[in-house]
Amino acid sequence: MSNNTSIGIRVKPGAVIYSVIRERNSEKEVILIDKVNVPIALQIPEQLKFIRSTFLDIIHENAVNLACIRITEPTARTISIERINMEAVIQELIASSTIEKYYVGQISNITAKLGMARENFKTILANKTCDLFEDWEKYNKEERESLLASLSAFNI
Repeated sequence: MSNNTSIGIRVKPGAVIYSVIRERNSEKEVILIDKVNVPIALQIPEQLKFIRSTFLDIIHENAVNLACIRITEPTARTISIERINMEAVIQELIASSTIEKYYVGQISNITAKLGMARENFKTILANKTCDLFEDWEKYNKEERESLLASLSAFNI
């Protein structure tokens, strides 16, 4: 019987959205879905330090041992340097944390780990319901991506 806790992380400029899912005896439960806003009053290095220390606390407080960071697609029309910097800091933090298994996921990686077709990803995000989660309609696009990322981390 496995007892794992995963985190799915979705960065957007100015904020990091994350979901924590706990698995006990093959039952999965969403523990929390939240957002960390980046303090705009801070300079970029201090913003990155803030993100790193905040997520170190989140990982520790929730005893997270699995993770997936939903990263920027290489084909994105506009590349956000701010997003890439935050994703990189979170990757470094995870690599040097107590997390046992993690991966950085683009849509193709996440859907493969979830056993679904890549072309269904955007449809699932747009749907009012999702068989994998209750209350799907109350989550926004980034929260939904973090939930799918978190769930996919169980299949690393």
